[in-house]
Amino acid sequence: MAIEWAKSETEILFRILDNRQLFANTVHFALASAFPCPEAAFGCDVYVGVNIQRGKLNLNPRQRPGDVDYLIIPVRDERVLTDRIIAIEAKIVRPTIKNPSRNANSMGRSQIEGLLHDGFPFVGLLHIAIPEPLPAEAHWKISELTHSLGADGKLLESGRYFVFDPFPLLSAQRQEGRVLSLNLPDEVAYRVIGIEFSQSDSILFGCTIGEYCRGKRNSRESASLTAAVESLLGNEPGLFQKVCWFPDRKG
Repeated sequence: MAIEWAKSETEILFRILDNRQLFANTVHFALASAFPCPEAAFGCDVYVGVNIQRGKLNLNPRQRPGDVDYLIIPVRDERVLTDRIIAIEAKIVRPTIKNPSRNANSMGRSQIEGLLHDGFPFVGLLHIAIPEPLPAEAHWKISELTHSLGADGKLLESGRYFVFDPFPLLSAQRQEGRVLSLNLPDEVAYRVIGIEFSQSDSILFGCTIGEYCRGKRNSRESASLTAAVESLLGNEPGLFQKVCWFPDRKG
């Protein structure tokens, strides 16, 4: 049975945002693009807006995308780092047992090109696979290993098992292939994740291996756009949620 709130892309994005660890895992690909090594991806706290309408950023409302799914504004000592602002286009994929290859309504290529044209310094494409839960008998059982070595030099099994639903993982792997086929511009970072429901109908994080790619700075970065983003944060702070990666950090 479908969970009602999961039918809303906006609700999914907010629920991810409300879980700091889940949100960090979800947007690391974009932060790593804006803060490449040796800088720290989580070195700055961020303000995050969900579904920010184009008109609020002085952009033509008739162009695509109509809104910015995740608008991430890094701050250092409450100073906005306008040259590190990130815009992410998100797509939700909802495979079912009857239709496991179900795709998103659109792949996001045109929206990504729009964000680049708008002049956001960093742009990312996020695909989130949230499949229908598989019955318990279809779950995978993985042996838990101990820290002790056997006579053959391999880690011994504890006799306990991890049991999990493989559908989110397999769905994310399928979706990654679709994203790769888009041949995205080098500036675009992408991320594909699979998410499953817990028994309490919250969401848990699961992802494929090698499922993200860092992007590069947008060569069409617009100073007027980043100024509009900073102005919106100052004038309508209620549109944004502050995420402190390390709440106990001093300074």
